[in-house]
Amino acid sequence: MASSSTGSAAVVAQARRDSRQDQITLLRGSAIIALGYGVGAALQSTYVYANLVPEWESVSLGSRLAANGTAVVVLITVLAAVQAHRAHRWWLKILAVLGAAAAAGIARYLAQLVFGVYDEPTASTRDAEVLSGFLLGMISAGIGMWALATRQTARIRTRAATREAVHVELAVKALEQEEIRVRRAVAEGLHGTLQSKLILVDARLGEVLGHADGMDPADAQSLTWVRAELDEAREIDVRQMSRLLYPDRLELGLVPALRALLGRLPASIATRLSVSDAVRSFDDPTCSRLTVSERLLAVRVVEEAVSNALKHGPATSIAVSLDVAQDVLHVSVRNDGELYVPAAAGLPSGTARLDTRLSLVGGRLSLTPGPEKGAHLEAWLPLGAGLA
Repeated sequence: MASSSTGSAAVVAQARRDSRQDQITLLRGSAIIALGYGVGAALQSTYVYANLVPEWESVSLGSRLAANGTAVVVLITVLAAVQAHRAHRWWLKILAVLGAAAAAGIARYLAQLVFGVYDEPTASTRDAEVLSGFLLGMISAGIGMWALATRQTARIRTRAATREAVHVELAVKALEQEEIRVRRAVAEGLHGTLQSKLILVDARLGEVLGHADGMDPADAQSLTWVRAELDEAREIDVRQMSRLLYPDRLELGLVPALRALLGRLPASIATRLSVSDAVRSFDDPTCSRLTVSERLLAVRVVEEAVSNALKHGPATSIAVSLDVAQDVLHVSVRNDGELYVPAAAGLPSGTARLDTRLSLVGGRLSLTPGPEKGAHLEAWLPLGAGLA
């Protein structure tokens, strides 16, 4: 109930902010246009009358500006009073504009009388001034309404795009969660159920071979070969597949998982893992701020770099470094194998798939040649983009 009340309050507060911004847009746009028209009209009429009607030279520019300014104030006041920015139907908007413009036109004419622009105006003069004030107000308020409609349309589109982005992000997170769940389940199945059955089969074959005195030597040799192949499949293939699906020690943290990964490399390859204090803080086992999906993706980057180093060149050393800056995890892997030449080698398919995967969570990947030999694989992973 508390979260529901908080959500409703946030919606109401946002609606109030939107309404306030709409009102400011309408009134500000209308006022700017109206003032522009008013100043221009005052300057033009003063110049024309001063040159064509000499007896009107006594009417100051200030009086005309004051009359037109009064019309602008009345226009904005009426628009604010009738809450024109809240009108949703087109005919209500038109009525608000026409009403405000009519009030502005009448106010302009009355202000002209008050400020001494006219002493005894004729009916035609009165009608002309009221009509010109009305047109000034209608054009100004109409442009203000157009600015308001443009703002509202832009806001709707922006929020729709934001909602769509949030839906996509939630979908990606859901897929990540499901992928991790499936990976973990399959890895546990391979490591547990399948491996246990293979152990039982191996034990059974051992019993059969233990009583193979009367067995044909060729059959005994075949059984021995089958037992060796099953043992190799259990020790290498099944465990390897399990680790590929869900790396060892991933639940303990990113650093333990990478140490386990590098520890399985041949002894002929020197490995170095450099971890910044920022990463250790994020990957603290007692309160890790790295989600399982983030750890898995970072391990995949190192796995891809190690795989490339083993496949494309006799690397003798692999250096892995981890750092965090502005909530972005930076993974760097260097090897001293055969020099990577992008023009000739292109981008490995596994690296391309990994780049696509990183881009889904706002990250990126870079594969460049080493300074003299080998290759340098870097990845930038925004933290907080996935869920455990």
